[in-house]
Formats: sequence, structure tokens, C-alpha cells
Amino acid sequence: MTISQRGQDFEQVVEKIVFDEEELEQLKIAIKKISEGKMQAKQLKQKLLQSRGRIVNDISQFLSFCIERIKNEDLIFKDENPPKNNQLNQNNMQLQQEISEKNEILKVVANRVSNIVDSLKKN
Repeated sequence: MTISQRGQDFEQVVEKIVFDEEELEQLKIAIKKISEGKMQAKQLKQKLLQSRGRIVNDISQFLSFCIERIKNEDLIFKDENPPKNNQLNQNNMQLQQEISEKNEILKVVANRVSNIVDSLKKN
């Protein structure tokens, strides 16, 4: 899928979110009721705020989905094209392992310090 196609697809989804036909019809009916005196302006404001809230929520969820998808595509691309320098990979793996081990040590130390602080507070 090309970038321009992705952009068009993205625009279409956002357009569907923003211009929800059913919701727009409900707002149209609410406006008509106001002009007939069957509804207060405050109620229309509430409907508009609910509509905008739904739009923000739906767009937020859609963007989260898109970001997750892009991350997954990047991971797949990286898996298909491993670095040519195996030494670099080994160094990275070794550093990650060392960091993991040091994090475990820090957790143990933090627990011990927490226990000491708790015992001092009791005394």
C-alpha cells in the first residue's frame, strides 16, 4: 500500500468518524425542536458536547490503532532485514542482559532500603 493510499484511507476513516450520519441527523432534529420551542438551547449544547466527545474518543482510539499498526510493521521490517553486523547485535544483546541484571539488583536493593525505612519508622 502506497503512502498516498494510506493517507486517503486515513482521511476516509476520520471523515466517517467526524460526519456520523446518524448523529448528524439527531443534531438536525434537535435544532428543529429548538426552533419549534420543544427543546432548550442547553439540551442542544449537551448534545453537541456529547457529539464532540465521541469524535475525540473515536479519533483517539483510531490513532492508537494506527500507531500500534505502524510499530508492528516496523518490527516486521526489522525482522526481515537484520543488521549486517552480527557483532553489533551481540553487543546489544549483551548490554540488554547486563541492564536487566542490574535492574534486578536495584530492585533487591530498593526492597532492602524500603524494609529498613519501614523498620525505622516503627521505632
